[in-house]
Amino acid sequence: MAYSEEALAFSTISPSEQIRLEDRVSYLYVEYCLIRQDRTGVIAISRGDERAPEPVNELPTKTRIQLPVGGLATLILGPGTSISQPAATSCARSGVSVLFSGSGGIQSYCLATPLTSSARWAIAQARLVANEARQRDAARILYRKQLGIDDVPMSSIAAMRGIEGRMMRDLYKKLATKHHIKGFRRDTNSPDYVNSNLNLANYILYGCAASVCSVLGINPALGIIHRGNSRSLLFDLADLYKREITIPLAFRMDKEHGGASELRKELRRCIQRRKILEEMMKIMMSILEPHLPKRDDDRLIGGMNHEVPGHTQYGSG
Repeated sequence: MAYSEEALAFSTISPSEQIRLEDRVSYLYVEYCLIRQDRTGVIAISRGDERAPEPVNELPTKTRIQLPVGGLATLILGPGTSISQPAATSCARSGVSVLFSGSGGIQSYCLATPLTSSARWAIAQARLVANEARQRDAARILYRKQLGIDDVPMSSIAAMRGIEGRMMRDLYKKLATKHHIKGFRRDTNSPDYVNSNLNLANYILYGCAASVCSVLGINPALGIIHRGNSRSLLFDLADLYKREITIPLAFRMDKEHGGASELRKELRRCIQRRKILEEMMKIMMSILEPHLPKRDDDRLIGGMNHEVPGHTQYGSG
């Protein structure tokens, strides 16, 4: 397959010159289709819900849609999808995080190439999580943003955690009463509409948070409030918006029987309207900025708190 001149030119764009995260579409969900690379870019080829075997020697002659991976933050692949190696390479090169979402709740993440060639944000993150006092200060910042309060005592993370628990409990009770849902209980394994909607909406928020981590080149496992899970930092960032966005939306969609498709559409509109991707990134950068290294170049450890320039031949003779 011969690539177009535009596709070849796009492949040479460095990560730092790609479209900024805050200017991208938050996410795109597709299901029952083939994700392939053609001569102009990445395309989705409709295959319906037929679960038919994929042709070996040629692409099926069905509906083809160009995917704007250069301006996309997250690509969510639902049931009945497959992605080729060239298409996955283009997504990674474009800075797109790919999420795989199965109907049985199986979730996995494939993070993109960071939209930076620098390790400065990763170094700042390592410095933050390696210091308990710094991490507590960062946790207070996140709790304040999540709860919308400023008057909690500086030393009382336990108080913030208690306030969060009560606010979430009261919110679930209020919305269940409003939408006439008796005996509601938050359970990620429950098949009822509200819990299923919450799982889906929160999963999308985790995908947005994964895109932010990918852009900055930081580790989603190194959380601030949450610890011990490979998605700890994703939980921290997503929790900032659950009370305001995903929880009310999950209850409302249950009442209106909008279904998963309508929930995804409405959530995408909320993410774009609220500029959540941009806000998530600004929050993380503001938390990490005090811990950034003073220098931002490639260098080697030299011993005794000393460093030497990298990419230099130090062999004698």
